[in-house]
Amino acid sequence: MRDMGTPRRIGWLGAVAVLSLAASTLAPTTVAAAPASTVATKTVSTSEVSTSEVARQRNDGTSGTWQVESIGSGRYAVSWTKATQFPRTSDRPRIVGPASFSIDVSTIDADGRTVRAMVGAPTRPDPADLDVMLSGDRLNVPGRDGRRAERVPDRGTRRAPLSLDGTTTLGVDPGAPGPYAVTTSDYSLDPVKLPRMPEPIEMVGHVVEPSAEAQTGSRPLVLFLHGRHEVCYQPSKKNAYADSWPCPEPFKEIPSHLGYDYMQQVLASQGYTTVSIRVNGINAQDYALPDGGADARAAIIRRHLDHWVGLAASHQVDLKQVTLVGHSRGGEGVDRASIQIPLGAPYRIAGQVLIAPTNFGTQTAPYVPTVTLLPACDGDVSDLQGQRFTDTARDLAIEDTSLKSSVLVLGANHNYFNTEWTPGIAVAPSFDDWYGDKGTTCGSRDAQRLSSRGQRAVGTALVSGAVHLFARGEQAVLPLFDGSRARVTSQGAAQTLSHAIGGGREVRVPRSTTSLTLPAGARTRFCQGSSDPGRVSSCNYRVGYFGPHPHWPDSSEGVPNRPYFQMSWTSSGQSGGLALAQPLDLTGRRLEMRTIVDPKVTSVDLQVRLTDGQGHAALLTPLGGGRLPGIGDTQETRNLWAQSLLVDPSTAPGLDLRTIARVELVAASARGRVWISDLSSAPALLPTVPDERLPVVALSGLRIQEGDGPGGRTARVPFSVVGEVKRAARFSVLTQGPTSRDVQRFTIDLAPGQTSGTIPVGFTADRRDDLDEQFTQIAVWPVTGMMTDRYLGGLTVIDDDPPPRITLRPLRRRVVEGQPARWQAKLDSRVDYDLYLSGAVVRGRPPTVRGNDIAKSWIELYAAEADLAKPLWAIGPEFEVNLSSGERSVELSIPTRRDGVLEGPESLTVRLTQQDLSATSSVTVLDAR
Repeated sequence: MRDMGTPRRIGWLGAVAVLSLAASTLAPTTVAAAPASTVATKTVSTSEVSTSEVARQRNDGTSGTWQVESIGSGRYAVSWTKATQFPRTSDRPRIVGPASFSIDVSTIDADGRTVRAMVGAPTRPDPADLDVMLSGDRLNVPGRDGRRAERVPDRGTRRAPLSLDGTTTLGVDPGAPGPYAVTTSDYSLDPVKLPRMPEPIEMVGHVVEPSAEAQTGSRPLVLFLHGRHEVCYQPSKKNAYADSWPCPEPFKEIPSHLGYDYMQQVLASQGYTTVSIRVNGINAQDYALPDGGADARAAIIRRHLDHWVGLAASHQVDLKQVTLVGHSRGGEGVDRASIQIPLGAPYRIAGQVLIAPTNFGTQTAPYVPTVTLLPACDGDVSDLQGQRFTDTARDLAIEDTSLKSSVLVLGANHNYFNTEWTPGIAVAPSFDDWYGDKGTTCGSRDAQRLSSRGQRAVGTALVSGAVHLFARGEQAVLPLFDGSRARVTSQGAAQTLSHAIGGGREVRVPRSTTSLTLPAGARTRFCQGSSDPGRVSSCNYRVGYFGPHPHWPDSSEGVPNRPYFQMSWTSSGQSGGLALAQPLDLTGRRLEMRTIVDPKVTSVDLQVRLTDGQGHAALLTPLGGGRLPGIGDTQETRNLWAQSLLVDPSTAPGLDLRTIARVELVAASARGRVWISDLSSAPALLPTVPDERLPVVALSGLRIQEGDGPGGRTARVPFSVVGEVKRAARFSVLTQGPTSRDVQRFTIDLAPGQTSGTIPVGFTADRRDDLDEQFTQIAVWPVTGMMTDRYLGGLTVIDDDPPPRITLRPLRRRVVEGQPARWQAKLDSRVDYDLYLSGAVVRGRPPTVRGNDIAKSWIELYAAEADLAKPLWAIGPEFEVNLSSGERSVELSIPTRRDGVLEGPESLTVRLTQQDLSATSSVTVLDAR
């Protein structure tokens, strides 16, 4: 997203009145506020916000102001300003609208309460068609969306937890403390200056490791990175935050990096060296960065790892076995670091654990084993967009055997994984990020909702389990992550569901590698994984959930969609399924289907029919009995997340498991609806992950002069490729702007050996004055054979046409008091943007009209004081004249007053200005006879 600084020829003034067009009186309206620079300043205004206020801001529906300004050719600068500041959360406010609009990435102003985006639309967007979304809620509409959609009375009841049939307890427990004594220390290094952040970022680490004398052998390193949270608090004043950076006295930094000490203690007792790093400086300055600060966080991770190169020997650390653990925006930062760190670095990323992460870039780290924890009651990253780390990896590289696992943690919220974000134990103000009704799923009276202690227990078990799996290859913990119904003792009553791709799985995908079988009673189809309920092709067609559908991107994001298999039925025994283009080998392996259940219909019971290449068929009951529960019982909590439907085919007599050609679902429940993301043949153990990385594409920006045209031109925006392209690769491109006609979607193929390339972007060259700069945003997403790093870029076209001249002439040079004084402002050429001219009454040839010569209603609207005896120019009325894009003239009017006093002729002089435009003209006001 470009820096939306003050355009040269648009008066981005404050909320002042605008002169009505061709009217005899002046009427007020609202004018756009000045867009602040997207670069942070050294000090943002300090304000104090209580914890309860932060919670209230999440769903108070505080009134805000929409601004919609044309910048020409079907593009509009749209902003919404909130009455109070946006909370500092990991999700970020974004402007959304109907699918017919193209909306660039939203950015936040330095005031902390204005969100902006460039919008392409067939006509000027109506604010009624726009929303500002944050954490699943429309901030511009009062109340919480889930509560509005479907209120469930709070009767104080505690419902039974969700039943997960067939769950087994493993004989190993990675959440249990190990045998080693531990020691704790902290370090602080010189701060680091990062691009687009005026203030340097702190280099602080909290180390928990086995004691020096502990006989652990080499110690894998585990690095933790916290997420985006408030950065400053005032210890002496209850519940107060500050938004300045660095923290001003008497405010102190919130020690978010200490919030994982409980996990660090367990891992250190098991023989790992751990460090948790602090990035408050990024959290305070990342509000306007298009990638949400992911690249900045990755840079700080690499600086800390570089520091550990010098410490490794003295701390017995094995830097070839590094696991990165990131929470919230820290998860996206961790993944970006894993993408960027080359195989030749002095440290190797053996795996990563992402806790409730954001994924604004729809990225993942190929060849890096990854476990993503998704809290089912996440009130911050409520769309569970971290699911994309798993889904995006599926089609990138056949040779990538790294496990990509998602674990849905039932009853967990966003904040309680960090003790410094947890009420009652944090040193700074903190709160529960879930705001649903108490008696419903995720509410405080829900039996399945985890306490903070319970959430820390299951978090420790899962994070430690993933570290054991990645750093030491302990595959006994694999059932926690591979779709099996499994648990460990230390997680207590917490329940989890998981699914996985990668890890040696052979995958079959709806539509591209399969076709539909002839259904028997059931209704089946292929659908696009989009959240748009109005499109027939969308899997969400007529479903319209407000709750999470993490596999299906929001239609406003522009992210490429994937096909799904959909089946619904109305009685048991009905069936439908997929015919495989290439046979699937299930010899010594199990069949896995990532299956989304429509919880609005019901939980479902399913059986699976397998047919081999010779036509032999067998009806099998999935592991655990084939019951898949619906997740969530209200609009806000219904979760369309893919559970694992697992089948052991070795129990099927007479089947040739090498040639499975058809896989069909057979309903064992009376009704239901499901979607299948993919099916795969999975091995019992994980294979070795090769030392590979996919080539990485990074976008650049391009600035060019517009030229005279006429007509369309094409610019080529460069991109670079880091790493070797060994086989054909492909990525998807979306360009938006500078006109509503310039929204393009296409793919670009990379040839083996390619190291760079360009993206074609069209623009229009002419001789008409435009904005100083017109920007086309470019976003790219991986399809196959590559990954992205800097996934946003753009073309800036610099206008080289002169501004128009403006003339201002009176429609009548003399008027009688009681008649309006009227002028026409005219441009000598049209311009391609909304033009705002600042107007003022200035001193003319004496004598001049006084305040009491003008209608009192006009004075009250436009003058700062009401001493009507003064000359009108001394009272200082200010107004604004608006010429819409393409218009050349406008009339303005000032109503004079008939006072019955003989004063003689008086002058009334008006000046219009806008940077390099200026015009002045006078009208003579005569006494009425």
